[in-house]
Amino acid sequence: MAYDAGNSPEQKRGNRYQAGSYQSSGNYQPPAVQGTYAEQQTQVMEDTMRTHYNAEGTAATVLSQLTTQRQQLTGAHENVWEMRQAAEKAKKDLASLAAKQRWKKQRLQLIAMVLAVIDLFLFIRLLRCGGSFFCKQQVEYYGNR
Repeated sequence: MAYDAGNSPEQKRGNRYQAGSYQSSGNYQPPAVQGTYAEQQTQVMEDTMRTHYNAEGTAATVLSQLTTQRQQLTGAHENVWEMRQAAEKAKKDLASLAAKQRWKKQRLQLIAMVLAVIDLFLFIRLLRCGGSFFCKQQVEYYGNR
């Protein structure tokens, strides 16, 4: 199967061997070895130690950034926990307020029913007593004649 230039599967997937190498990033400088074998080995060791120190510095920077991110995530986790606790408390408070409102409504309905019964009794009394609250004669309610 033939591939066009620039359309190979490796290029589409971002082949790790084509790019991303520390040597092709532009920061890597190969050691310029000159002199005797011992001098060349010394230069290579110095370059290796330099690379090691740079790697240690990069690792320390990454560790510091990760520590900062962990603190941020821990703080965010605590904020979420506090918000959940506040939401739970608000939910309980709302339920309590709803129960109080329901109780007051039932009490008002009971008072309204009692007043309606009293009003009905007084209305019947007005009808029986000829428009006066105080009857001048004894009214028979149950047919005692």
